[in-house]
Amino acid sequence: MNKDAQIEEARNTLIGRLFTLGGSALFLIGSLIIAILGYQSYISLLDPIN
Repeated sequence: MNKDAQIEEARNTLIGRLFTLGGSALFLIGSLIIAILGYQSYISLLDPIN
């Protein structure tokens, strides 16, 4: 393999890993938001005043 092909392969690998990292970060943030909303809903149902 020549150097240009190695650089192109490394670039494609980096881009793929960045997309994977971004997707994982979005999944984590979404999961946290859903957990917080679910907890707030659970607490509001337990509160007899409301």
